[in-house]
Amino acid sequence: MTTAAVAEQLYDALIVWDQQGSLEVTSISLAFFRQFSSSVSVGTYAKDSPTYNTLTTAVKSFADGFIAVVAKYTPSDGSLAEQYVKNTGAPISARHLTWSYASVLTAFAARRGAVPESWGAAGAIVPSVCERGGGGAIGNTVPVTFKVSATTVWGGK
Repeated sequence: MTTAAVAEQLYDALIVWDQQGSLEVTSISLAFFRQFSSSVSVGTYAKDSPTYNTLTTAVKSFADGFIAVVAKYTPSDGSLAEQYVKNTGAPISARHLTWSYASVLTAFAARRGAVPESWGAAGAIVPSVCERGGGGAIGNTVPVTFKVSATTVWGGK
């Protein structure tokens, strides 16, 4: 996962919490939230509560830190790497991968609060148990429609 993708996941969580009007800390997520507030406990925190504000402000700052790493180590030619050295932040992987650029763009969009259109899985019901279905299919299926607009250019122009 690229550094920007980590930031995007955190920004997406902020969008969801904002839309829900609250943030829930469970026994499973408690360790995550304790990074941002050592005194937080299991519970649901309304959008207008001081705890919600403390946690969401800290999560946004944490996500911004990932973007700062990308900005700091992006060379002057603008090439983006997929991975960075943990201790130095120096890029160590393949450069110019499409998903590295896409990751930065979608992270910036999520930071702005942009919510992309559904990919067609609206209404999908997640089974409580993953198991092989009839006819060799795995799990339930939903119809998916992709809206693609493409232009073909011939002759290298």
